[in-house]
Amino acid sequence: MKTKVFLVFLLGILATTGSTCINEGFLVAVNLPIEQCFTINAGPNLGFSGSIVIKLADEIDASYLDDIKSARFYDIRIRTTGTYNGTVNVEGKIDGVSLVKTTAAWPWSDFATPQSLLGSSTKLTFDSLGVKQIVTKLNQFKTDPNTTMTLSTNGTLAGQSPVPGGLGICLEILAQVDAEVE
Repeated sequence: MKTKVFLVFLLGILATTGSTCINEGFLVAVNLPIEQCFTINAGPNLGFSGSIVIKLADEIDASYLDDIKSARFYDIRIRTTGTYNGTVNVEGKIDGVSLVKTTAAWPWSDFATPQSLLGSSTKLTFDSLGVKQIVTKLNQFKTDPNTTMTLSTNGTLAGQSPVPGGLGICLEILAQVDAEVE
């Protein structure tokens, strides 16, 4: 409550001293979540793969597209959906370039909580060429709202067979853009 009273007081002072005009815009950080969950087919096949093209402009509010000043990513994650009593070995790619892969076959349940770059996961390794590709695409997006990237995964399961329905592998790139608001 004290904070609100103080802010109203501060705004009153600014309004009465001629500070009601803001001549320059300011930057707002806007989340740009780049994520795809790939369904793993039920049945006897223990291998899986999937690919999708994502248009970055579709991932944020269109009103920001003409005012993007910078872009960055801050985490890369892999997580699973569904229950499987076995292990998973997976690789995630961006535009056909390796981005992240498991260091070994790990229990499926270990990925129910996302494993990430930011979390310093020992279950994943990250490829610098894939990370560079993310940076390239985000820099391109600043000037070209039609920028796309292709996310894909492939890997194998071991243990429980046949593979039950309802399983998925999710590849997430958590990013932000700074948009100028006037």
